[in-house]
Amino acid sequence: MKQGLSKREKILLLSVGLVALVYLAIQFAILPLITRYTDDLRERDSLVIEERMVRNDINNINNIRATNADAIEQFELIKKEYPLLVPNEEIDPVLTNLSITNGLRPSRLQFTGSESAPQGAQEPLFTIVTVSMNVTGSYRSLLSLLDEVDKMQYIRITNLGYATNRQSDAPDDSSITLTFELTYVNP
Repeated sequence: MKQGLSKREKILLLSVGLVALVYLAIQFAILPLITRYTDDLRERDSLVIEERMVRNDINNINNIRATNADAIEQFELIKKEYPLLVPNEEIDPVLTNLSITNGLRPSRLQFTGSESAPQGAQEPLFTIVTVSMNVTGSYRSLLSLLDEVDKMQYIRITNLGYATNRQSDAPDDSSITLTFELTYVNP
């Protein structure tokens, strides 16, 4: 006597099978799809943020390029105000003539050094030449020289010594020591 499964047992087995099928479908099909979907959403959000950062970087690069072009243009204008570097033999007549045209008499000129403005490993853009000069003349002549040097972009006086000669009756006999710094553009 074989007894088959009763209707109730069949329904119970079918229900357990359906629950197992739903569980397996959820566990192995739906949950992985949900996980992959949320991972994809996170990745999309990450890519959107990265894209915005790249766009900002591109805008920053364009702004930096524009600023750099403006700075280069400004630098070139500034460079035009300075003469090209010349040998010391050509600097001597410039300072001597400057002194003489302002009523001073040069007695000694000495080059105390030159240094290039540091630029890292690149060739320096400017060289500063330091020159000491002794002259004689009046206080008025000295003021005239100072006014003229003040108008020149590439020459400045960094040190000044002034002493009147008490033994002389001539007011034009004061001893003046000047230290000049001349800035030149390297060729």
